[in-house]
Amino acid sequence: MTTRARTDLMLTAALDLAAHGWAILPLAGKVPAIPNPHRDQPARNCRGTCGQPGHGVLDATTDPDTIHTWWAGPYRGANIGARVPAHLIVIDVDPRNGGTSSLTAWEAKHGQLPVTLSVWSGRGDGGRHLYWRRPPGPLSSRALPDGIDLKTSAGYCVMPPSIHPAGRRQPYRWSAQPWHTQPVLAPPAWLASLLTEQNRTPAAVPARPASSRTPATGGSVIEAFNESTTWQDVLGPHEWRCLRGDGDQDGSSWVHPTATSSCSATVTGGRLYVYSTNTVFTPTEPGHPHGYSRFDAHTLLHHQGDARQATRQIRTTGAIG
Repeated sequence: MTTRARTDLMLTAALDLAAHGWAILPLAGKVPAIPNPHRDQPARNCRGTCGQPGHGVLDATTDPDTIHTWWAGPYRGANIGARVPAHLIVIDVDPRNGGTSSLTAWEAKHGQLPVTLSVWSGRGDGGRHLYWRRPPGPLSSRALPDGIDLKTSAGYCVMPPSIHPAGRRQPYRWSAQPWHTQPVLAPPAWLASLLTEQNRTPAAVPARPASSRTPATGGSVIEAFNESTTWQDVLGPHEWRCLRGDGDQDGSSWVHPTATSSCSATVTGGRLYVYSTNTVFTPTEPGHPHGYSRFDAHTLLHHQGDARQATRQIRTTGAIG
């Protein structure tokens, strides 16, 4: 395919997606193509308030003029990323990490998955994205098996006819054409149950030695806890690492122990905003910010969200562990 033909193909596909309500952004391979405008901090710390492009998924738009400027200009021929629509979710099947075996085991136990809108990966190994209507309530991927992950509107997916940067370098493709006539179904009840936080059993949290730190006097136990602890006290014992800042100041960024991205959470106004779906925390999403105080986070990590139990333990022992 000539460069001009590819440019026309990608621009047409990008405009088609936007015309059907999908907010899109240009990709270099599988990562955002527009560079971070902030040299001294992660772009996600700004959250796009500077008005400049270069904030990853926050750049995604349905505006045809912007799309034409991108794909006919500096990002001509670029791959296409589409932000997962707020009313949808994506089940990402990754064969390299056991996704095919996990999917086979699922279907052996629950029956074949209904046919819903999906995209086959250009890697050529059988990977795919399955689009489903978003079930109500908080979501988590903690209960999903190896090689199967959850994507929400906090992230994006690579869209056809983008070329995969590795493997056979083939285009991503829709499971059927025309793509916009394919149904997006509600997930089966058993799958929705795995994804909804209220129906999953929280992972056991290893006990940690009691700390000598005691809450400050005066005020409530919760207030005292928040004032007398640091995010390192709360997250450090669970192998979270601070990558930027002192851990407590605004703009500090943290990653959890199994993170595959460069930032799992940031601190703003003393509260932790989590972006990863692979933790016990409910991720924050555009229009639905979800910030955790230190007490909130401690309660989830040590008491499975039971605030009364956490308060009783702190009041009785004066320890945060």
